[in-house]
Amino acid sequence: MSRDDEIGPRIDAILELGRRTRKPVPRALWLAAAVVAVICATGLAMVLLGSPAPTRSRPQPRVDREAPGGAGFGTGLAVGAAAGLAIGFALARQRRDHSSRSRP
Repeated sequence: MSRDDEIGPRIDAILELGRRTRKPVPRALWLAAAVVAVICATGLAMVLLGSPAPTRSRPQPRVDREAPGGAGFGTGLAVGAAAGLAIGFALARQRRDHSSRSRP
């Protein structure tokens, strides 16, 4: 009997135990992840397929002025990071009691 023949049934038993005890991820969480994915994909498509900014025919002198108000790259990055953390935290809470670290 080889080592693989001995390990196979033990692995199957562990997998079966995991399938019986694991709770499925709530549907609302999958929906939230899908909405975030659609928003991100739409934004990416708009950027890639949009027309480029018009170029100037001659260089203009640089004018020092403050940045215009409104949401910019930093704000979008912060919102995306916060949404990713919230969804990841919610997924992790669902799986916490099934972690190998919860049992010594």
